[in-house]
Amino acid sequence: MQFEYPFVFTFLALFIVCAFVCKEKSGYMYMPNFFNISLHVKVNLLKETLKWLSVILLITALASPITKHEKVSTKPAHAVMLLMDVSDSMSQGRMVVNSLGGVNTKLNVAKQRASEYIQKRENDNVGIIVFGDFAYVASPLSFDHKSSAKLLEGIRRGVAGSKTAMYDALFLATRLLKNSKAKDKAIILLTDGFNTAGQIPLDVALRAIEDENLKVFTVGIGRYGDYDEQVLKLIAQRSKGEFFSASDSTSLERIYNHIDKLQKSELKAKPQFNKNYLFMYPLSLGLLFLFIYTLVELRGGRR
Repeated sequence: MQFEYPFVFTFLALFIVCAFVCKEKSGYMYMPNFFNISLHVKVNLLKETLKWLSVILLITALASPITKHEKVSTKPAHAVMLLMDVSDSMSQGRMVVNSLGGVNTKLNVAKQRASEYIQKRENDNVGIIVFGDFAYVASPLSFDHKSSAKLLEGIRRGVAGSKTAMYDALFLATRLLKNSKAKDKAIILLTDGFNTAGQIPLDVALRAIEDENLKVFTVGIGRYGDYDEQVLKLIAQRSKGEFFSASDSTSLERIYNHIDKLQKSELKAKPQFNKNYLFMYPLSLGLLFLFIYTLVELRGGRR
């Protein structure tokens, strides 16, 4: 517990000093023949107790006692949209998974590494867009990273067709990030091919990215020549992002770790607290004691 206005207790100190220093003004009788007579005044202990309790409690209420409970801020440091190519080439193409020579489809490797990345972004909003013949939102921007990662792992071949609507996915990502209140916004675009479908031209997608001040990290997955390296580099350059090439699972893991470090949040939100005001308790008791003191005082005056 603490007090919002602790300086109010100076009034209590003044009251205590005044109680001993200040002389009470009251009527008296002048008797010249009785100067040496000692008068014993009976002190009413109940009245004094009630008076002091009333003063202490009322001043305590005026100081406004409170308790604070820290409020967890949900404002994201970053908003990240993952754009995942799910065309036929991603399901049919193979990638080396480990040094023992194990292989898996590019899609499975990409999903696994993306899932690991999502679960690292604890304080960020993360969304997922998949694209093939068309682009659609698989998971909106969310703090529920476990659900997003699980949803990503459940994506199967053919969910969006066999082609690659890469520019449509970029444009859709800008529309979603536009409404985000995050300080920094980024897109991670992963593909193993060329733009072969969709309705949005490249220049329109680039203009939308620049208008929203979005940073795009482009990842070409597979062997050299499998993907449109020139376009991926252009997108990264125009958005002040980076281009990466991933030929196997290990290199893709390194790329996500690198992006994770680049996007580490330095945002320090001001702590917020929920306040519980407790002044009504000392105020109620103080008024009660003051009322009783008044009754005792009036009763004593009638005698």
